[in-house]
Amino acid sequence: MVLPGARGTVKGRFGRLVDVKAMLEAHNLSKIYGNGRSQVVALKDISMSIFPGECVALMGPSGSGKSTLLSILGLISRPSNGSVLVQGKPAGDDERSRARLRNEFFGYIHQEFAVIENESVERNVMIPLQYARIRLTRQECRKRVLQVLEQLDLAWALHKNVSLLSGGERQRVAIARALINNPSGILADEPTAALDGSSAEEVVQLLLSFRDQEGFVLIATHDERVVKKCDRVLHIVDGQLV
Repeated sequence: MVLPGARGTVKGRFGRLVDVKAMLEAHNLSKIYGNGRSQVVALKDISMSIFPGECVALMGPSGSGKSTLLSILGLISRPSNGSVLVQGKPAGDDERSRARLRNEFFGYIHQEFAVIENESVERNVMIPLQYARIRLTRQECRKRVLQVLEQLDLAWALHKNVSLLSGGERQRVAIARALINNPSGILADEPTAALDGSSAEEVVQLLLSFRDQEGFVLIATHDERVVKKCDRVLHIVDGQLV
């Protein structure tokens, strides 16, 4: 059983083990859809902890519950039972506070990119800034967007329509949007599923490059190329961690 305020050890600088508190915790999470004979148990009694500096793979076949779990951990959806703790504190029930925490703490990368096709790269990446607690001026927003795009070698596409970009470039737009608020944790749902080999490798390296001792990366995947680059692997089958 995972206890609130769980602690663990991760490798710090020079390979030393450092005692740390969990940044993200799940406690006995269950998710049930429907009722009676049509009831479907998507998740069953899941408990886990993610620590700063970690890149963790959530691995399982299609339909195993990876996306459902990621959605609940990222405060996008709610569990039927159980709780999520962010930096040792319950996520809470108030939707406004959950939305604020979701926008500030997490960078979420959707499986199908979830970019707005008929908008520019700049407008897509800027979206989370519009909901941030501290409002930036238009000029400050543009400066930050450009900085993130430069990190991803995508500054050249600032004013281009997303529909004109390749699959790998669209995924980088999605990553830029996830990073724009300097999140503590990145949740990526099958980030390489729609990409070819070279683009998939590039995306994985980008995600790993943003991992540090103050944040974490959790990647739902069934891609062995991704798994090999992670620090540890959580296996989920039929809605249960095994």
